[in-house]
Amino acid sequence: MLSLIPIEISQTASSGAWSTNTERFTGVDLRQIIIKATTATTTFDFSITDEKSNVVYEKEGNTGTLNELLYLPMRGIYTLAVANSSVVDSAYTGRLMMEA
Repeated sequence: MLSLIPIEISQTASSGAWSTNTERFTGVDLRQIIIKATTATTTFDFSITDEKSNVVYEKEGNTGTLNELLYLPMRGIYTLAVANSSVVDSAYTGRLMMEA
């Protein structure tokens, strides 16, 4: 039986950006991304990069909240990153929903 595992995100942008690494994934699939800025008018870019510096997901020009359903097999450690935040020191919360 497959189960959903949430990975919580809580970061604050410094100079309009933040990044964090995930734990090492083995045999999970990313099913949903939710990234929410403090204000509904904050714009930002979000990306996920693998261990070999390949961008495996990128969405530019998000406003307020990014809520994306997808299917992305994940193996290894990934870097989650917000860039170009319109609010320089904005806080971000959210979660990745993983299926195992």
